[in-house]
Amino acid sequence: MNSHFTHFGELYRYLENGPCKKAFLHHRSKEGYRNFSKEEFLLTVRYLALAFHQKGWKGKQIAIAITPSPYWLMLDYALMLSGAVSVPLFTNISSKNLHYQILDAAIHTAFIEDKEQEKVILGAGKGIETIYLLEHVPGQHTFSELVAQGKKIDEEKPSVFGTLVHQINPQDLATIVYTSGTSGIPKGVELTHKNLISQIHATALHYHFDKDEDVAFSFLPLAHIFERMVMHFYISQELSIYFADDVKNVGALLKEVNPTVMTVVPRLLEKVFFKMKLKAMEGNFIKKALASLAFHRATNKDPNVKTSLLDKILDKLIYKKLRMAMGNRMRMMISGGAALSDMLYRFYLNIGVPVYQGYGQTEASPVICANTPKNNKIGTCGKAFPGVRVKLNAEGELLAKGANVMRGYHHDEEATAEVIDAEGWLHTGDLADMDDEGYITITGRKRELLKTSTGEFVSSVYIEQKLVSNGWFEHALLIGDGRPFVTALLFVEPDFLGRLSTQMKNTPRKALNSDKFKMMTKKFIKTLNQELNHWEKIRQFRFIGDVLSIEKGELTPSMKLAKKQLMKRYSHEIEDMYKDHL
Repeated sequence: MNSHFTHFGELYRYLENGPCKKAFLHHRSKEGYRNFSKEEFLLTVRYLALAFHQKGWKGKQIAIAITPSPYWLMLDYALMLSGAVSVPLFTNISSKNLHYQILDAAIHTAFIEDKEQEKVILGAGKGIETIYLLEHVPGQHTFSELVAQGKKIDEEKPSVFGTLVHQINPQDLATIVYTSGTSGIPKGVELTHKNLISQIHATALHYHFDKDEDVAFSFLPLAHIFERMVMHFYISQELSIYFADDVKNVGALLKEVNPTVMTVVPRLLEKVFFKMKLKAMEGNFIKKALASLAFHRATNKDPNVKTSLLDKILDKLIYKKLRMAMGNRMRMMISGGAALSDMLYRFYLNIGVPVYQGYGQTEASPVICANTPKNNKIGTCGKAFPGVRVKLNAEGELLAKGANVMRGYHHDEEATAEVIDAEGWLHTGDLADMDDEGYITITGRKRELLKTSTGEFVSSVYIEQKLVSNGWFEHALLIGDGRPFVTALLFVEPDFLGRLSTQMKNTPRKALNSDKFKMMTKKFIKTLNQELNHWEKIRQFRFIGDVLSIEKGELTPSMKLAKKQLMKRYSHEIEDMYKDHL
């Protein structure tokens, strides 16, 4: 059985020829988990692909606007096998960006879940056909109808599916994924079968699983290429995959599902860390002292140093209980999407939860480099991924080249030429360092380097990460480009503000504006400033109590700050920080 597939049609045949698997995909609903066997998954994909082919969708862009689930994967896979191009859509982004994406991709059909989604999509693009996933709405086509149509086609003409699979070329366009657009109009990243398949094979070289024992848990959006690529990999490995129904339920579901592997973003690891710490610090003086020692040890000890007697005691008394927050058999968490702090990296490794930080971009399908079970170095994003070549240019910008690099931006040759040079190198826009062993560390975003009016450069990403490291702030926005000194907008974490107001026996608004909180923050920033060059030091800050949202265009779907939008919205607060400077 050939496991070196070159496109998703060959991967389908590979899966089809393998042994049966009853517990394959698991969909969460109000009634609990609904199980799909591998055979049911493959048959549904087959029938859908035949129905899509009959509708004449080959070469057409079709949108998937449903929440992550086995149905999402079935639609995505079937579209690729039918020759159509899947376009993941977030319906909670700004109407302006959604309208642009629908027009740019020439979308005429979208898979949706409810009337609210239909209203949003039709509001952004007139004349689009909407197909409901599970709801039965009079006059509307549904997922189950298409499956039934495909089954009928297969019974009448059983050779059609084989023809579809045979016609697929590795260079065929598989999907268009729109970037977040933090500072401008989103770009449609064109990814081919070859791009995506290259990442599956590369992942398999470093991360090894047992399809009968390992269980994957997924809660990140499949519209992000990171989680989507990982899903392709899980499927190729025939792992059992469970989907969360809501991010808010992740904590409870981890204990219920008890997974062995999951992909995460640093923000989740931060939230889990602070919740663990709060809970551990409950109790009498002795329990608090022991918890304080355990957390200090876990956040500071080099994980590569031999385990001491103290570590064994702390593991039995504290760390073992902390691991239970992830279930009791988590053996691999792969972190991406943003930088993971060294402190958190050490903490999870020291309590016995293996974490591997990686780095990538949508334009690279997405992984460029990653830490692995055999090569894991705190403070880095690991070594170049198999099949990916990397180098630094004269400016220190990280460049990447390989079968994973996108075909280009949809309808934008000029933008494509700006990021992929004549020799095929992808210019990531990120500044990096590379040590003698080949480990890569991202030091900042090329375009997010602030240049003060005195001509000094400031790496905003690094300092913003430090500002949110204590759990007080959900987000931090550094200001200083063209300004005489650096300032910050600090978006207070709602749960922290709630606890603070309870402690102060005051309202959240009064707690936010209290002298106590200001002094706490001044002390924290003073400590942070000691690590920075004099031109990087934060001179002023303002608290922001507003909760940022994707809907208002303040956050991208990947939860990054839409900085231009925020600087415009909070221009009064920004100007107030500089009002006394001559």
